[in-house]
Amino acid sequence: MTTKYEQIKNIHKIAVETHDPNELRKIPSLLNDWGFKCREDDGELLWTNLSIPTLIGETITIGLRYKKKDATLTEDIFVLNEKDPHVITPYYKGKYQKHSEYEGTHCQWTIKLTQ
Repeated sequence: MTTKYEQIKNIHKIAVETHDPNELRKIPSLLNDWGFKCREDDGELLWTNLSIPTLIGETITIGLRYKKKDATLTEDIFVLNEKDPHVITPYYKGKYQKHSEYEGTHCQWTIKLTQ
C-alpha cells in the first residue's frame, strides 16, 4: 500500500519531471479523500504549492492558497513526514512557523485584483 507521503512525493516528482504544474491539481481532492476539509464557502482556491524544505528533507509541505470573500489572501498548510508517512499535520490561519525558511511567510495582505 502506498503511503500518503509517497503519493504526494510522487505528484511532486511527476510535476518536476514533466514541468506540468497541473499535476498539483490532484492534491486538494486527495486531502478531501483523507478527511481534510478544504475551504468551500469562504474562499476560492487560487493555487497549490508543494515544497520539500531544504533544511529538513524528509518533510513535504503542501500550501493551499485562497482568496477569501473579503479579498484577503490566506494559506492552509499541511505537512507530511517520511518518518510517519500516513500522518498529515494541518496548520490553519497562519500557525505554521516550524521551519526557518517559512518564518514570516504568513502575513496578511490585501490586494486589489480588479481595476
